Amino acid sequence: MASQFNLYVDADACLRFQLVTGNGDVLLTSTAFEDQDAAIAAIWSVREAAVYGRIVDLTGSTPENRPAD
Repeated sequence: MASQFNLYVDADACLRFQLVTGNGDVLLTSTAFEDQDAAIAAIWSVREAAVYGRIVDLTGSTPENRPAD
């Protein structure tokens, strides 16, 4: 089963979404949105960032099998 975005209303009546893996693990939960259109626009932004976003290592460590920049 593929991952999915679940759009829902939380306990505080805020509209949010979660990215859920095929096995049910929640990878992320969004901030609150004013309306459904804003939440869906944010989902599209997350999808685009996942495809084109860079991975930036801010841990300060460099894996041994990769040369330092």
